[in-house]
Amino acid sequence: MTTRSLAGLISFTGSFPAYQLREDLQRMKPRGISLRSDSGDVWFDPDSRVGFGYWEHEAVDATSQAAIWETNRSVLVLIGKIYNEETVRAELEACGEGSCSHSETEVICRALETWGLDAIDRLNGMFAFAWYEKKARKLLLARDHAGIKPLYYYIHPNGKGMAFASRYNQLLHTHWGEPGPVRPDVLNLFLRLHHIPPPYGLLQNTYQLQPGHAVLIHENGRIEDHCWWQLPRSPHIDLYEEEAVEAAGAAIESAVASQRAEDIPLGVFLSGGVDSPLITAIAREQTSADLKAFTIGNPDWRQDESADAGAYAMHLDVDFRLLNITGADMADLIPRVWEAQSEPFADYSILPSMMVCRFAREEVRAALSGDGGDELFFGYQRPLSLLRNGTDFRFPWLLRYGLYAAGRLGIIPARSEVIAARSPADYYFGVNCRTSEKDLSKLAPDLPGLPRDFSLYKFGRYQGKPDLANYSRVVEFYGQLQRGLKKMEMASSYYGFEVRTPLLDRRVIEASLRIDPFMNMKDNNRKQVLVKLLQRYIPREIIPTSKRGFAVPLGDWFRDSLRPVVEDMLFSADLYPTGLFNKKELRTYWEQHLRKEKDHKWGLWSILALQGWARANL
Repeated sequence: MTTRSLAGLISFTGSFPAYQLREDLQRMKPRGISLRSDSGDVWFDPDSRVGFGYWEHEAVDATSQAAIWETNRSVLVLIGKIYNEETVRAELEACGEGSCSHSETEVICRALETWGLDAIDRLNGMFAFAWYEKKARKLLLARDHAGIKPLYYYIHPNGKGMAFASRYNQLLHTHWGEPGPVRPDVLNLFLRLHHIPPPYGLLQNTYQLQPGHAVLIHENGRIEDHCWWQLPRSPHIDLYEEEAVEAAGAAIESAVASQRAEDIPLGVFLSGGVDSPLITAIAREQTSADLKAFTIGNPDWRQDESADAGAYAMHLDVDFRLLNITGADMADLIPRVWEAQSEPFADYSILPSMMVCRFAREEVRAALSGDGGDELFFGYQRPLSLLRNGTDFRFPWLLRYGLYAAGRLGIIPARSEVIAARSPADYYFGVNCRTSEKDLSKLAPDLPGLPRDFSLYKFGRYQGKPDLANYSRVVEFYGQLQRGLKKMEMASSYYGFEVRTPLLDRRVIEASLRIDPFMNMKDNNRKQVLVKLLQRYIPREIIPTSKRGFAVPLGDWFRDSLRPVVEDMLFSADLYPTGLFNKKELRTYWEQHLRKEKDHKWGLWSILALQGWARANL
C-alpha cells in the first residue's frame, strides 16, 4: 500500500518530441509533499502523443502494487485502490480472460479491455485512473463513485491538447504553461462555500472530474462526459425498523472487513460521536490484535470530544492515542497547510485533520474513518430543520415570508427562518455559506456572481416531505461530503498516509438508500440507524446526545497565537488576485473580529487560505 500522485498529457495536434514529453511529465511532479527518492516513472506511447507519470509519496511499504500496467492493447495508471478486486478477477476468469496477477492495476486494466466503460460500475473502492487504448487512440479518465480520490484536468483553449493530474497544482506546470487567469465567478463560489466544488477549477480552462464520472477523450480532441454512477434522488425504500438496522449493520461489517484485509499496520480515527466509534467497534470485533485509535483533543474548549472518545476507547478495549493541540501548534503547522492544499481550500478543520494524520503516521500506515455517515444517514441539523418546516414549502414564497415576519412580530406563533428562504435550494446554499453576500460585496466589490451553470442545490418543485428528505441527502453528499473528503485527502497525502472510509463503500450506500429516511430522524433525532447499531457495542448512557464536530477554536486563535500570521499575510503584502480585495474594508473586517463584535473566522480563513495557496504555488 502506498499513496501516489499521477499526471498526464495528450496532444490533439501531433506528437511531442520524446525527450520533451519525458521532461514535461517530470515538470508536473507534485510539489510541496514528500516523495520517495526512488519513486516515480513515466510512460509514453511510441508516437509520443500521450504520456503518463506517477510518483509515490513518502515510503509506506516496499512492496506496493504497480501504479502503471501495460498490455499490447492499452495502458493504465492508477491511484487509490479497489476493495472488490477478487470479485472482479473471478468475473474476468469466468469470461475466459485467463488468470490475473495479484495487481489491482492489472485487474482494472483487464476489466476495461473486456467491458469498456461498463467496467467502471463493477468497481468498489476509492480510485482515480487514466486508461489509454492504443489502437483506438482514446483516453479515459475516471473517478470513484463518491469522489474520495481527486482528479483534475486542463483543456488547452486553442485545442492543442489536454493535461490531467491528481493534484490541482500539477496543472500549473504543463507543457503549455499556466492554464489561464482566475475565474472570478469560481473565486466567488470559493469565498462563499469555502472550497471549490466539482466540476470547477479556480483558473480558466481547468476542471475537476465529478464523483462517479468519466471523460472519454478522442484522438481529435472531442471530449465526452459519462456519468457512470450517481446518488439517486428517488431511491426505492423497502427497509424499515429492525430489518433496516440489520441490513445497514451487515453492509458496514462487510465494508470494514474488506478495507481491513490488506496486511499493513492499520488504525482507526476515533471521535466522541457515533460514526467513527461504530467503525472502531466493528474493527475491534474483527481483529484479535491490538487496535490503535487516534484522537485529537482541544483542552478547555467546549467542543472538545476527547473525553468521550476516551470513554469509547476504554469500553471497546482499544489502544487509545490522544494528542492535545494548542494555537501555538497551529502556528507552526500553517506553512505545511499551504503546501498540502493543492488547490485553494478553506475548511479550517484541515488543521486538526493534518495533526491527526501526522500523529497516526508515527505508528500505522492507514486508518479507518467515519466519513460519510452524516450525509447518508441524516446526521446533520440541516435536513432536520428543513423537514420540520417542509410542508410550508407548498406555499408561495411571499406567503411563507409573511408567516415568518408575523411570527417575528408576535402576531402568530414564531416560525422558523427556514421558511423565509425562497426555496430549499436557497436555504441549503445559505446555511453552507459562512461569508455573507453583504460582507463579500464590501471586501471584493468587483467580484461577479456565481457561475451561471452552478446547480449543486437545484431543487425543482415541492413534492412532499419524502422528496425533501431525499433531496437533502443528495445535496449533503455532493456538497458537504465533497469538502470533507477533499480535506482528508489533502491532509493524509501530505504525510504519505491513507484514510479509508467504510461508510462510503457502495454496499453501505446501497443499504442506506433502501432505508426510510424518517427512521433516521425519528423523534427529532439524527442517524438513528447508526445509533442503534452502536448500542450493540456501547451502553446507551455512554453515547453522547449532542454533535460537536471536528473543529478547533480558530476564532480565538486568530486573536492570539495566529494573529501574527493574519497580520503578515493579509496586510504586509499585495493580495492575490491583484486588485480584487479592498484592503480598507478588510482591515475593518479584521478589527471587528479582534474586538469580538462579529465572528469572521470563516471569511478570514478563506482569504488567508487563498493567499497561502498563491504563495506556495504561483
